[in-house]
Amino acid sequence: MSLWEIKVLYYGKITVPKGAATPGLDPDLIVDSPYLGFLLQDGKRNILVDTGIDENFFIDGKAWGAFPAEGGRSYVEKALQDAGVDPLEIDTVLYTHLHNDHAANATLFAKARLVYQKKEWQTLLDPLPVMNVRRDYDPNLVDDLKSMNCVVVDGDFQFTEGIYCFLTPGHTPGSMSIAVNTKKGIRILVGDHWHSLCMGFGWMDEAMGMDGKTERITPAPEVLGRFIPSSLIYNYYDYYDSCYRILAMMPEDKPEHVVPGHEPSLLVTGI
Repeated sequence: MSLWEIKVLYYGKITVPKGAATPGLDPDLIVDSPYLGFLLQDGKRNILVDTGIDENFFIDGKAWGAFPAEGGRSYVEKALQDAGVDPLEIDTVLYTHLHNDHAANATLFAKARLVYQKKEWQTLLDPLPVMNVRRDYDPNLVDDLKSMNCVVVDGDFQFTEGIYCFLTPGHTPGSMSIAVNTKKGIRILVGDHWHSLCMGFGWMDEAMGMDGKTERITPAPEVLGRFIPSSLIYNYYDYYDSCYRILAMMPEDKPEHVVPGHEPSLLVTGI
C-alpha cells in the first residue's frame, strides 16, 4: 500500500479570541489561527488539499468577524515554493469544502483536476442569506471553477491507493474528510469539521500555538460531551454523525491521527 508524506503549508492567519471558535470557552484567550493547506506526496504525485483565502476577503487587514488577518495568493505561492513544488506540478486539488478561506486561488493550478463534493457545489451556487451576510462563500469562485478541470463527486470514494475521501457534513453540507496512509499511520484531514484538535478531543487542557508555546485551555464541560462544536455549523445532527464517522476511521482515539484545517501546533510539530 502506498505511503504518503504530508507537508503542512502556511497560507496566512487570523487572530481571534479562542471563544470565537469554541463558544463559551476561553473568550479572553487570543490565538493565532492559521489558514492551512496540505501537500500529499508519494515520490510520484503532488496532491494538494485546500488552496487558502483570497485577498478580496481582507478589508483594512481584517477578515472574518473583523479580526486581524493576513493571507492570499502570494502566501499560497510562497508555501509551495518553500515545499519545493511549482503550482503547475500539482496534479490534483482535493477540497475539504468550498468556504472562502479554503477554496480561493484555484486558477494557480491550471494543470490540476479539482475535486469536491456535489453538495458543496450546490451550496456555493445557491447559498442561504445568512451565508451571504457572513461571506462564507466567494461568488467569484463559481466562474473560476467552471473554467477549470473539475470533478464533482457525490459521496465517499477511494481517490487512489492510500487516500480515501469520505463525507463529513455538518460544518457545511458537502464537507469532506481525507484519510491518508503515512509512515506514521493513518492521518485524517478534517478541514473545518474540527478547526483545532481540542474541538475533537474535548478533554484537552492545553494547546500549542504557532510559536510552539502552550497555553492552558478549558476542557469541554460534561454537559457538552467530548466534542466542542464550532460557532459555524450548518447542521448539528450531521455534525455529530460526522464526528463519529471520523472516530470510526481512526485506529486509536488519539489526537495524532487527526489533522484539523486551522490547528496552530501543526506548524511546529508537522505531521
